[in-house]
Amino acid sequence: ESSVGGHWGREFRRTGYDGMILLGKADRPVYLFLQDDRLEIKDAGHLWGKDTFETNFILKKECGDKAQVSCIGPAAEKLVRYCGVFTDGADARTAGRCGLGTLMGSKKVKAIVVRGTQEIPVQNPESLRASMKELVPNLTGKLKGISTFGTPGIVVPCESLGDLPVRNWGQGKYTEGAQKLSGQLMKEKYLKKQFFCAGCPVGCGRVVGGTLDLALEETGGPEYETLAMLGSNLLVDDMTAVMRLNELVNRLGMDTIEAGAVVAFCMELAEKGLIGSKELGELDLKWGNARAAEGLIRMIARREGFGDLLAEGLQATAQKVGGMASEYAVQINNMALPAHDPRAYSSLALTYATSARGPCHTSAFTFWFERASTFPELGIDKVLDRFQSEGKPEIVVKIQNAVAVWENLCLCKFSILGGVQLKDVCSWLKDVAGWDFSNQDFLEIGERCINLKRKLNVGWGMSRKNDTLPLRVLTHRVDDGGCGRHLPPFNVMLADYYEKRGWNKEGIPTKETYSRLGI
Repeated sequence: ESSVGGHWGREFRRTGYDGMILLGKADRPVYLFLQDDRLEIKDAGHLWGKDTFETNFILKKECGDKAQVSCIGPAAEKLVRYCGVFTDGADARTAGRCGLGTLMGSKKVKAIVVRGTQEIPVQNPESLRASMKELVPNLTGKLKGISTFGTPGIVVPCESLGDLPVRNWGQGKYTEGAQKLSGQLMKEKYLKKQFFCAGCPVGCGRVVGGTLDLALEETGGPEYETLAMLGSNLLVDDMTAVMRLNELVNRLGMDTIEAGAVVAFCMELAEKGLIGSKELGELDLKWGNARAAEGLIRMIARREGFGDLLAEGLQATAQKVGGMASEYAVQINNMALPAHDPRAYSSLALTYATSARGPCHTSAFTFWFERASTFPELGIDKVLDRFQSEGKPEIVVKIQNAVAVWENLCLCKFSILGGVQLKDVCSWLKDVAGWDFSNQDFLEIGERCINLKRKLNVGWGMSRKNDTLPLRVLTHRVDDGGCGRHLPPFNVMLADYYEKRGWNKEGIPTKETYSRLGI
């Protein structure tokens, strides 16, 4: 499960389709080309081995400049487990998490190209247009900061709150380093222009260039997550070095969060003497060495030597290395934590542990309501105390249910931070599709989605044992930084969460819960 912005989704909808399901696998590399109602399966032998930027460029030449391309890189062809699906060429918008690119690689599908010429049907265009006219100034006003600095603009505030991962989540304070990785510095020295997803007035994406050692004059800039995971988490405080790593990982088709987590893990393993020249060869994998990080990433993408094991993920590598390695692998169910620290927000600890796809900061966005935002329709009228645990399980349940609606409708979750409420979404859906839903209908739909996903995971053997946190953030107090040695009372909150969800003590939904939701 993953999502991506950019322009591919709108172009796909203009073909007249709502979705696409790929069954089976090809016997050779192929790409799909959908033009309105005509679908072709084309040979992709000439694309196999090409990076995501090259693939986009070639397919635009073959299919027309107005076509939109989603594709995988060479790491996904090698079935590195944490590869994404990339759109918008060098601007590199990415469905990065959960290995969807790896899945495409296993099917030998190099790309899906779409070109649509149809109008997207809207039941009440005048009403929708009026709603958008009212929305845009409110949205751009409340999201002015993210429009100006993008997600890199939160690097410095996150560091001050103890939210920024530093040195494989083992260190809190990183004030000078955060300044060197800030959105403000990026804007002053490297920003060429903003990137706007289809129809968006905010433009949170960054396009960078300048005196960088990059293959292109302009390329998609690193988001906050990338600056954190390939920057502060490795003790790399050179913005240009992180930009190089970002471009490399994007070209190879990997998730920057997972790639950064794996490199940080290996740096700590090397520091502790658990791996050495046998695994790393001549790589001097010390903290802050961006060139060594680049070399390790290339090893992973090629599944070369020790990189073959690292391509399987943190959990698999820790089990193979043995010893204390599992304590340095900051992951849940073989998926790395994204770059927000659950020690900084009590709600985030629950969100990470109970997210259906693995640790996910966007499946509920709960931590934003503990630092800056409100959600009046859910009873969140003021910013919550981030260290308080009482009442947080109920809050997490409510926000997860609501955000599931945003996910189902493919809405950008930054709109929530821009003040969009459920009633607005109800109105838009009625204008577009003619469907009449209330806020309560939406929340029940969201709850049903959460429980359907849980039912699937339970069927695959998951239960209470999987709803946990990595040892490092569950038991390790950070002496410096903005967390103030805080550890959330996780087990107490989890038990309360299960009760609020209507799940038993093992985290399995009860028959009554399934019945109430029509599952």
